[in-house]
Amino acid sequence: ITEGAHPLLLENMLRDGGDAGVLVHEEGRGCLVGNNVHSNATYGVAALNGGCPAASRNWLHGRRQGGLLVDDAGGGEYFRNEVEGNAKSGVTLRGACRPTLRANRIHHGADSGVHALLGGGGMLEGNAIYANAQAGVAVESGAAPTLRRNLIYDGLQSGVLYFDGGMGTMEGNEVYNNMDAGVQIVESSDPTLLRNTLREQRREEVKEGHSKPSAVEVACVWVHSSGRGTLTDNDIRDSFHHGVVVGQDAAPLLQANRVHNNRRTGVFVQDGGAPTLLENDIFRNTVGVEAVDDAAPVVRGNTLHRHKLGGVWVHKGGGGTYEGNEMRENGKAAVRVWDHGNPVLKGNLIWGGRTVGLLVYEFGKGHYVDNEIHSHRSWNIEVKRNAFPLIERNKIHSSAYGGVYCHGGGGTHLESEEVRFTLKDNEIYANTGIGVSIGDDGSPLVEGNHIHTGHTAAVYVAGASARGVVANNLLEGNKDGIVIREGGAPRVEGNTIRGQSRRGVFVTARGQGAVLRNAISDSGLCNVEVRGEERRAAEPEAEATELNKKKAAYASLGMLVPLSTDGVVIAGALTDESGATTVTLRLNAISGGGGPCSVLLTDHAKGFVKENSIRGAAGDGLVIAHGADPDVVGNTVADCGGSGVRVRAGGKGRLQNNVVSGHGGAGVAVGAASEPDLRGNRLKASRHGLLVEEGGGGHFSANTIEANGCGVRLLAGATAQLRANHIAGNAGAGVEVSGAGGPCLLVENEIHANGGAGVAVGDGAHPLLEKNGIRDNRSGGVHIAAGARGKLLRNVIERNAGRGLRVEAGAAPVLGENFVQSNEEDGDEAAAAGAAVPRAEEGDDVIGEES
Repeated sequence: ITEGAHPLLLENMLRDGGDAGVLVHEEGRGCLVGNNVHSNATYGVAALNGGCPAASRNWLHGRRQGGLLVDDAGGGEYFRNEVEGNAKSGVTLRGACRPTLRANRIHHGADSGVHALLGGGGMLEGNAIYANAQAGVAVESGAAPTLRRNLIYDGLQSGVLYFDGGMGTMEGNEVYNNMDAGVQIVESSDPTLLRNTLREQRREEVKEGHSKPSAVEVACVWVHSSGRGTLTDNDIRDSFHHGVVVGQDAAPLLQANRVHNNRRTGVFVQDGGAPTLLENDIFRNTVGVEAVDDAAPVVRGNTLHRHKLGGVWVHKGGGGTYEGNEMRENGKAAVRVWDHGNPVLKGNLIWGGRTVGLLVYEFGKGHYVDNEIHSHRSWNIEVKRNAFPLIERNKIHSSAYGGVYCHGGGGTHLESEEVRFTLKDNEIYANTGIGVSIGDDGSPLVEGNHIHTGHTAAVYVAGASARGVVANNLLEGNKDGIVIREGGAPRVEGNTIRGQSRRGVFVTARGQGAVLRNAISDSGLCNVEVRGEERRAAEPEAEATELNKKKAAYASLGMLVPLSTDGVVIAGALTDESGATTVTLRLNAISGGGGPCSVLLTDHAKGFVKENSIRGAAGDGLVIAHGADPDVVGNTVADCGGSGVRVRAGGKGRLQNNVVSGHGGAGVAVGAASEPDLRGNRLKASRHGLLVEEGGGGHFSANTIEANGCGVRLLAGATAQLRANHIAGNAGAGVEVSGAGGPCLLVENEIHANGGAGVAVGDGAHPLLEKNGIRDNRSGGVHIAAGARGKLLRNVIERNAGRGLRVEAGAAPVLGENFVQSNEEDGDEAAAAGAAVPRAEEGDDVIGEES
């Protein structure tokens, strides 16, 4: 049919021709209705060179031919034709053609159902394209047909295949049950897919050793080999495999699609794929989005929810950017990163999962910034097994377990360069349990975070080799600020820890570490508590065996580590190897607090308390109790409602070069059965400079005790030894000794310019005073009350107001070789003391009597 001819061909049989059954060309037209066209050499119907027929209800089929060819600017309308069983493609569109095909059935061909190539186009609307041996629709080499509202199904390969630069539009089609991907886009093809339903694709194979076929995994959409494309408002669902697969440098745009109920991942990205996902609703898959093998998707503004396992998985070196998404109500971790996965998550809302919000492990990394992660049934964030992400500026709150959990190797050595999990500048609040937990082998950097509101502990460090640096954080309004226990040994530096309802820092149960340069204030019970434990007794042979095992283990690793030789349990190379609870508190500003004390060390705790400022506690400033044995050096302890330092029963410790001042109780108070060692301290402006209570002991040397209510007060049974102290300018007595009990020793002290007596010895007391200088006191030098005993030997007692030595009736001291002179009211006691008489120089002990 040519040159404008317009015949009617009605119900003819056109078969076995040497070329086409019907050829319409050179502006030919014609109406083809109800014809049976089959087994021709080329095509059943061909429209070429402007040919434009109208064909309806024809049957195009046969063993040799293709069904319909439209080529070289051909056109026409093709309606309700049966195109089946052709040896070539059912429909071929080529060369700038623009036909319209509606309501045709194109099926069971030996090649593609529709093949568009070399710029071919046209409209295919409402057709059923099914059961073809190749792709249902294949589009290549610049062809750009429009596929609208077609059913494309049961193909033996892909439903629609775009390759070699194929283009065009798919709108409103339903593609399902094909043996390869529902839509496959490759080789720089760039189609537009709009409002299609792309659902279960399925291929079955009989596997070796099985009698029944099983499903082969096929995606609804597969974009790879540099394919592109724009997929908008499609419904991608019910795949037995992934919903969408993107790989091999493909970069499609998926926007506003619904990707759901796929057996595996909603969108799976691999092999360098770089799709952009915008505003999609991705739900009820096993995983929402998965990136592996250098994949780099951009995922923005999507909702990923109610997945069986998780919203996002990144692993096997995958990456990508995930920004502004909502990830909620997922069955496992909302985001899971491992095996060198390295994503960027920014500005996402991650909430309401059944387990954890973000899980990073097994060398996972990534950058997580400005997200809000909350209300998970487990931890909001968990980092473990040698992972090292950077997590910063997030809001992390309202989980059932806690905010962030780092354990099992949160920091590691990789290619000889230390890398570390970093938790920085986040706001972590209102989690039911712990704000940040560092467990076995965890070693994070926790820096600049604000951790507040109701946590059991803001930071909890516990477990074998739990380490890390906790620096420059603000911790407030929790029950405990920082808890360290069970082998944990972090470095805690530069934090502001204030307003906890129990403790600012709590170290217990073999916890260790360094607490440096923090501001710790206004805790409910105490600002710092260090609580140890009873040492277990062990047989010498068992101790030696344990030590040798430890040495052998370190030697096998090529490590030379100093090991303990005192028969104790060894707990670490870089910490106190005894395994005891021990801490270094240094350069902290510790203030306020409404509990019984500000800093408490008890139950055999050890450590260093050095160069801290401890101020303004409602109770005592520093308490050492029950076997605790710290070194307390260079601290300023000031303005507490109770005592500055209190050593309770069983407490020990070495206190050196501290300034203790301005306390409502004693500067230092020593309780029963306590044996501290104080050297070179300055105790001033308190009710008592030093108070040793009943049964208390200790060694006190080279201290300056001045401007207190009473300089030193030793109660009944005190066994304190004071040597070479400077006790001056106190409002009351310099030294007051009272009550019956063990002897006290005062040797080579300088006691002067006190408002009361230099030394006042009360009823029943029997101290030894030897080689002291007792001068310039305003109520006498030495006053020995009735019932007192004691020895005064080789003391210098001079220039005191009142009597140099006053011994009341009933007192029974031993006096010898004292030098008593230039006191206002020296009497017979001075002579009895042997200060200026030959008898004293001869060394005779004389018991004085009241003159």
